[in-house]
Amino acid sequence: MKNRLPSTKGWRLGAAMACLCLAQGPLHAEVSDLPLEQLMQLQVTTASRYAQSALEAPAVVSVVTAEDIRLFGYRTLADVLAGMRGLYVSYDRSYHYLGTRGFSTPGDYNTRVLLLVNGIRFNDSLYDQASIGTDFPIDIDLVERVEFVSGAGSAVYGPNAFFGVINVITRDGAHLRGPQVSAEAASHGGRKLRFSAGTVTDEGSSWLISATRSTSRGADHYFPAFDTPSQNFGVAHGLDFDRSTQLFASMRSGGLSVYLAHGEREKGMPTGAFSQVFNDPRSRVNDTSTRLGAEYAYPIRSDLSFVGRAHVGRYEYVGDYVYDYPPLTVNRDISRGQWMGTELQWISTAFARHKLSWGVDYRRDIEVSQQNLDLSPAVTYLDTRRHDDVIGLYVQDEFALAPDLTAHAGLRWGKQSGSEGNLHPRLGLVYWLQPTTALKLLHGTAFRPPNAYERDYRVDTPGGLVDTQKIRSERVRTTEIALEHAADGGQRVVVNAFLSQVRDLIALADAPTPERLTLDNARGVKVHGAEVEYERRGRGDSRLRLVYGWQKARGASGETLVNSPRHLLKAQWSDRLVAAPAAGWDPGRYAVELIGVGARTTRLNDRLPPHVLANLTYSTRLAGTDVSLGVYNLLNRRYSDPASYEVRDDTIPQDGRTYRIKLTYAF
Repeated sequence: MKNRLPSTKGWRLGAAMACLCLAQGPLHAEVSDLPLEQLMQLQVTTASRYAQSALEAPAVVSVVTAEDIRLFGYRTLADVLAGMRGLYVSYDRSYHYLGTRGFSTPGDYNTRVLLLVNGIRFNDSLYDQASIGTDFPIDIDLVERVEFVSGAGSAVYGPNAFFGVINVITRDGAHLRGPQVSAEAASHGGRKLRFSAGTVTDEGSSWLISATRSTSRGADHYFPAFDTPSQNFGVAHGLDFDRSTQLFASMRSGGLSVYLAHGEREKGMPTGAFSQVFNDPRSRVNDTSTRLGAEYAYPIRSDLSFVGRAHVGRYEYVGDYVYDYPPLTVNRDISRGQWMGTELQWISTAFARHKLSWGVDYRRDIEVSQQNLDLSPAVTYLDTRRHDDVIGLYVQDEFALAPDLTAHAGLRWGKQSGSEGNLHPRLGLVYWLQPTTALKLLHGTAFRPPNAYERDYRVDTPGGLVDTQKIRSERVRTTEIALEHAADGGQRVVVNAFLSQVRDLIALADAPTPERLTLDNARGVKVHGAEVEYERRGRGDSRLRLVYGWQKARGASGETLVNSPRHLLKAQWSDRLVAAPAAGWDPGRYAVELIGVGARTTRLNDRLPPHVLANLTYSTRLAGTDVSLGVYNLLNRRYSDPASYEVRDDTIPQDGRTYRIKLTYAF
């Protein structure tokens, strides 16, 4: 791609639409049927590992509820996160990648964000990846809310809580109370069918079971790097398919809650990644994931409580890559991880003005195996097996220095097999300027040791990793100041500024040998910026939310990082359509979402122009059936995401305008 000056057409459109919404007057939106004043006191659990209000938390917490998911027609966890402050999502036609405040390095499998489900770790033991696309094994319709806490969180959660923590809280039987069927049809042959059932027993226990099957044939895509007659002139035909199955069950009874999630996904690889033969129908990846998590909360006495968590997981990745050595050969990656872990936590208010919490967590990686081999003729290039142990001890204190000033202090010691022990502090001050306004000063550190893939995957074949030296753990130090304000009349404002300094960043790069990659520690990265979020609602069913983020991410030599936008813009508004009183039917609601991503640099130092995507969703209820109509990329913007090193092209084309219709019926 030739260098181009960034276009401002999309930004002018986004600003004009946002101004149009501001002119509509007082607005209001449902967020799980809570008014804004109650929303600011909404109990969140991710910031400190126990429940507290959003204003009290030593962090700025973003929350998306089940009502938001329905209203804006979100289809995956990636859609949910793309609308949150400070986040953006890239897609390489195989996996979705999360960018945080201008940081999304090529080849990173979301390892720098910790993913929790119901407060329990969900990252796998192979790649430490946080699955957020169709490989996330829980149907988004079964999510009650998603919490995101930005900033370093290792003092609370240990590894992977590097740039933030995502906590997905699932629904239970009390939210369904009976059978429910949902069916979808979408562009590019998209089909989805979900059956769920929930109940609450006379004793108060709740049960939920659900099964989802979805398929999509995908679209054909053009890749200029393969534009030759022998490679179908650069068009990948029938290789963007996506087929997945999701099973979920949960139970809550008293202080005990248990969930089981299982997912299987088969995804085509249209990009010819890892130096493969282009447009071969055998090129694909398979992800299989099973997670079992349990939590038990017990009040020991009025000023002391206990929470115990346990989890077991298994993840398997199988990738088929086609190479012409010659002869034409299918090369297969097989990676398996099995693990089990436990967390024990105590929370005490026995001391005046103090809320103490302390605990221990331990994870045993029972199996971490990676293989790479040619199927025929059979040749093995890699066969590694290991097991690891991860342990952490932590203590936190929430100390009321004065009626309007609270100090938060935390310290965690952690150790993982093959790395040294680490101490990580967290400090925070929360000062109430008034009952609805809090000023927060926050500081924390985090670390991430190299995962099993980064330590062990060494394959001297096309697309393989070679020449990698011993890799050190990467570290980050983050300082943030934030102001949160919830005014009377349904307004909310969040303003924050941050600085993150990364040391020994683990980075992917091209190796000296052609068609090979290497991993090493970069010298350092500095990220700083500011964000503002405004939300207003009135007495009706309308709502406005505007978010703008400015961030600057630079390497040690002052270079702009790859896939690092300087600007992020989010705008959402919704309202209820008005029908004549005699119409006799629900006119429904519409919701519009704008997502703007600033100009980004590719790995070949090209410049991708900024873009603004507009999504429109209409939802209503007809004959006892919930109906949702969605149009995504409404204006049919043509845009691309920067590609990683394993893809020959410098950019990855994204979808144009697509449609979805969804019907949900509860018996």
